[in-house]
Amino acid sequence: MKFDLVIHVNADNPEVFKLAFSQAANYKKEAMLKRHKISAVDIAAKAGFTALSEVETFKLVMVVNGPAVQQLVKENTELLARAQDAVANGLKIHVGQCAMNAYHIEKSMLWSFVEVVPSATLDLVQLQNSGFAYMKV
Repeated sequence: MKFDLVIHVNADNPEVFKLAFSQAANYKKEAMLKRHKISAVDIAAKAGFTALSEVETFKLVMVVNGPAVQQLVKENTELLARAQDAVANGLKIHVGQCAMNAYHIEKSMLWSFVEVVPSATLDLVQLQNSGFAYMKV
């Protein structure tokens, strides 16, 4: 079974992003438990989430488009720590250039770890065609 997951966010709402980052962490934990038959006790004994990174076997990507792109700017320190933690644990964040253009956001305004893709919609299609499961948050 393939466990790659794309999480789609297009709402300009910090609470939606908090939920998305939590979903990514929960998914990683549950997928690792299922895939590697690791018990919750084993995870706790190995310092939790970081132990799961040692046996990385799938990809997590968050694709952001529409007004949600406004949440990924450097000035948004409220979400930055959560995003950095999620990225450190394997989450990649893609944002569509079309949405950036629509909301007048330059690459230099975004968090440094955000990857700009030409079109978030095309990115979603390509990821799903390559086997990623889709989740809308």
